[in-house]
Amino acid sequence: MLESERRARQGGAPTYVFQLNWRTPVDGGKWKAPHTLDIPLVFDNAAYGASMIGRGPGAQRMADLMSEAWIAFARTGQPDTPHLPPWPRFELERRATMVFDLDPQVVDDPRGAERRLFAPVPYVQPGT
Repeated sequence: MLESERRARQGGAPTYVFQLNWRTPVDGGKWKAPHTLDIPLVFDNAAYGASMIGRGPGAQRMADLMSEAWIAFARTGQPDTPHLPPWPRFELERRATMVFDLDPQVVDDPRGAERRLFAPVPYVQPGT
């Protein structure tokens, strides 16, 4: 969220934020939605990413939803597709976030409690 907040403060080009809530069925679902799970989905590589995303209609549906949004964004600068609810730009007042799951939805500030908890903690970017 740090980068999206910085970009929203700057203005300029719209920023869009997503959160992946879909849980991979691999290993009985114990991994939930691990880091990098989105990569085979946004590139529509369900078959090649099966070890991470599993096989079946849920994995392919997620790949369809996410890859269509990325293609739309690359083409138009907006990630809207007919299969997603309207995806508003990220602004600090609302913090609209597309939550990807089998039934995608836009949620305002979905991790707000965590964000407020850690707000007082200074963040130092590694390497600076």
